Order: sequence, then C-alpha cells, then structure tokens
Amino acid sequence: MTDTIRLSTEIARPRGDVWEAFADTEARQEWSVPDGDGLIYDYDDFRTGGSARYRCGSPEVLEFNAAIDYVRVEEETFAVHTDTVWRGGELLATGLITWSFTDVPPGTSVTIVDQVVSFVGTGMIEGSRNGHRIALEQLGAFFAGPRQVRSSTADGDRRPT
Repeated sequence: MTDTIRLSTEIARPRGDVWEAFADTEARQEWSVPDGDGLIYDYDDFRTGGSARYRCGSPEVLEFNAAIDYVRVEEETFAVHTDTVWRGGELLATGLITWSFTDVPPGTSVTIVDQVVSFVGTGMIEGSRNGHRIALEQLGAFFAGPRQVRSSTADGDRRPT
C-alpha cells in the first residue's frame, strides 16, 4: 500500500531559526514526538550521506525501531531522507521524505512530502500522516506557542492506493 502525504505550515520565525530546530537532534527529539510517546535517537549523523537510528513508541517500551539515510541535506533549504520502521523483526513501512524550508512574509514555510509504503495496511499510512501533522504543529509551537501555527493537508494530500 502506498501514499503520498503532503503537509505544510508557516512559522513566524526566520528560516535559520526553524532550520536550527530541525537540524539539532536534541531539539528534534523534543518537538517531533506526540504527547504521551517517547523518542530516542541512538545516533544522528545529519548530513548528506549520513544516517540515524532511533527508537519510538510508548515511553516505557519504545517498541518501534527506525533507520534513516540522509540522501541530500542543503542547509536551511531542504533535507531528503529515507525512513524505515520495524517492530521487532517485522518491517512495517518505509518512506522517502522531503522537508523543505522557504521564506514567506510571516517567516518560514515548512513542507513535508512523504512517499510512504506500508507493508502492513492503512494503519502505518495514517500513522505517518498523523505523526507528520503533529510534528509540524509542535515545531511551530516550539517557537510560537500553541494555536499560532497553521497546518494544511489540502495541497496534494491523497488517500492510500
């Protein structure tokens, strides 16, 4: 099962500030995880050709393992990476994810495009969509506080095929 997920938000901060919060592993661990979940990067070599490994899920178990390969990173502009997720020995999903950062009058537009493949049904597709939506909202809240971030899923978001 495949899908292309496209989400975006505008954050009232300069692009350099938003990029810094994205590129910094410790900050990303803070803003990218939904409330009630946990996320720990075992390592993160954030650069073109680099890779990362992390664990996520319920804080007491962190039942999901993931591997990232950074395909291309252009500072303050975009990052393209693969993200593959397992639970135990079961391969759940993999995606090619692009994060783009552009200047807009209120500050920075951040867009995520995730071309995701789920090997276990619609749950992983919806989990990816929801996780990215929450990450964008919380990235904005990291700077601006809640309710000051606008997210849109109408521009290119499609349902699974």
